Amino acid sequence: MGHASVFFVSYTHPVFFLTQSGYPSHMKTMQQVQKDDCHNMAKINQSFYQRLWAYSNFYGPEHFNTWDVVSELCLTAPRRLEIGPGLRPRLPIQGTVFVDVSEVACQHLHKAGGHAHVGSFETLQFPESSFDLICLFDVIEHMPNDQAVFSQLSHLLADGGTLFFSVPLHAHAWTSFDSLVGHYRRYDPENLRGLVDLHNLDIRCSASYGMQPKNKFLTKLATWFLRRHFETAMTYHNRYFFPLGLKMQKELLFKPGLTCDDNIDEVLVICHRRHRV
Repeated sequence: MGHASVFFVSYTHPVFFLTQSGYPSHMKTMQQVQKDDCHNMAKINQSFYQRLWAYSNFYGPEHFNTWDVVSELCLTAPRRLEIGPGLRPRLPIQGTVFVDVSEVACQHLHKAGGHAHVGSFETLQFPESSFDLICLFDVIEHMPNDQAVFSQLSHLLADGGTLFFSVPLHAHAWTSFDSLVGHYRRYDPENLRGLVDLHNLDIRCSASYGMQPKNKFLTKLATWFLRRHFETAMTYHNRYFFPLGLKMQKELLFKPGLTCDDNIDEVLVICHRRHRV
């Protein structure tokens, strides 16, 4: 996803995770998260992102290193859906349907010309084969029932349609960063392949798309600062760190199949929906 700053280590993921009370939760293993937070993830993430987007600036899709590949995909995809974009949409805003739990995010997307709907993934009510292209970045790893997620995505995609998504890789690579940003899981490559295949999707290509924070001290400092001086931290983020992160983006290098090197933290995946029988 991107490069680090004191307050944010990626372009869309903050390096802190706030509970509803506004204080950082303690760090949990992936197993602890899946055991303790299974029924609370939607509520936790909605509370977190409502506050985050209220203090963030809006950036259009042309600012991100996904823009070139997205622009190419859109040439043959007039019916488009992006799920959970927040204030960082990746699809062209005009003519795209957006769904996000944040009212603030949807207001910005609507003003920019998008068809924005406030709601969760579970509330999607579109007919089968409604979209030629569906995108969701930094979303699936937050959702406990990923089987239901991929089932719905496959249902909504037209035959031959494209699914473009990102997920963090390697369960053994789980760190405090995952707990901080509200992840529910990391994916081992074979499990991800099986999940995609099970829902009538074929992986076309993928690219490395992320970097975990390397400096634990900076992560702890960011958490401390955001806990006590949230508005000031967000001011610095919006004014300095996020624009710097955008300038440091690297070109995406897509390769056939699923990229699964142990050194890859997160992966971008492009899939095609198989034709229905």
